[in-house]
Amino acid sequence: MSETSVLKNFNKEKHFFKDPYPHIHIKQCLDKLVFERLYENFPVQLIKENFQLLEGHTFRALADDILNKKTIKVHAIWQEFFEYHTSQEFYDLVMNIFEPYMDRKYKFTVGVRGATTTKDRNLTMTTDTQFVVHQPHKTTTRTTHIDNPLEIYAGLLYFKQRGDTSQGGDFLIHTSPEVSAVRQELGREIPNDVEHRVQKTITYEANTFVMFLNSNKSVHGVTPREDAMVDRLSINIIGELIRGQQAPFTLQKV
Repeated sequence: MSETSVLKNFNKEKHFFKDPYPHIHIKQCLDKLVFERLYENFPVQLIKENFQLLEGHTFRALADDILNKKTIKVHAIWQEFFEYHTSQEFYDLVMNIFEPYMDRKYKFTVGVRGATTTKDRNLTMTTDTQFVVHQPHKTTTRTTHIDNPLEIYAGLLYFKQRGDTSQGGDFLIHTSPEVSAVRQELGREIPNDVEHRVQKTITYEANTFVMFLNSNKSVHGVTPREDAMVDRLSINIIGELIRGQQAPFTLQKV
């Protein structure tokens, strides 16, 4: 296992939770020296200079951009991080954790999402790892929602910057009944008539990791950041079925 693995220090008894839906929460998930090397070499400026600003507040650099297109050059430790978290080894590890709570088994060969090589290998499942840079924003950049039904799992690793005195930007896990319809145009936002409440708040803190099994009960959101003066930095880690495959659940438009 790579030293950069977000699951290197995973302990099921301490870090795995079944309610309100299966998820992992690890504070200080990476060894201190490893995290510090990643933090010091997080390529914020390169990302801003080479990727488009999305929705007026967010820059994203995908695994395909880093590993295949080489849009920006990253430090060797980030190269290892991206390679490992899109690898078959990491995918299989995540599946071993979540499969007891899944209706179907997903023992698939994986490839990096968007990579030219994946289009030639008749793959069913893709993986992605993303640099995410959120600029200061007065409202939340993600209201209460459910992720794309093709997504099997999603993880977030936080890189809160030193000197960031803002409050908020926290990850909210909601308890909810199964959701059948969403406001698709608003990022699969939950309709007002669906009863849900915050069951757990995962604070936006450096070296904190959260990952969840995606389903029609995996309602989550992000709190607004108050008095934010610097960017909110994080990493997304995703496993997703290729478009055209049968998703584990469906969502209708409201």
